[in-house]
Amino acid sequence: MATQPSSPQQILEHQLDWNDRLQDWLDGDIDAADRAAVESHLGGCDICQQQMAALERIDEALFSAAPAPELNAAFDDELFAQIDAIDETKRAAARQRVEEELQENLRALSRSWRRALAFVIPGVVGGIVLAFALAGYFDTSGLAGKIAAEGASIGGNASTIQTALIAMIGAGIGGLLAGWLAKVAD
Repeated sequence: MATQPSSPQQILEHQLDWNDRLQDWLDGDIDAADRAAVESHLGGCDICQQQMAALERIDEALFSAAPAPELNAAFDDELFAQIDAIDETKRAAARQRVEEELQENLRALSRSWRRALAFVIPGVVGGIVLAFALAGYFDTSGLAGKIAAEGASIGGNASTIQTALIAMIGAGIGGLLAGWLAKVAD
């Protein structure tokens, strides 16, 4: 037989360790091997015997305070009769309303996308045109060439750097313009 816990801390830990198993045993929610282990432990553990007595008193109090409800034997028949009593025309009308709402939402979504694309595409094209105009300005002012030359001195190709610079400026301006036009469209 195992030694019984003696300190208050050991007793508390023992109760916490066995509480769920005792409750499962009491409820019958335990397999045969665990049932035998719990019954064997209960035979020699005063702490768990007291805990089991307390759990049994709680169960008895709960059962006496709130008895288990009984289902009407004809519950299923009554439920199916109520379902069958629902007018089929009402169900068909409800389905029709839902279908009409779905179609209207799809049409609204389609209109929204077309409107947004009608503003976004010109925004992107406008951004590209503006980028080329800025690139022309940077080329005539020599600023793009200076930036490209600085990049080339670091180890890059001057024409590649100049093209990438112009593309980034164009993409940034096009993105800003497209975003602004999309907000205007909404």
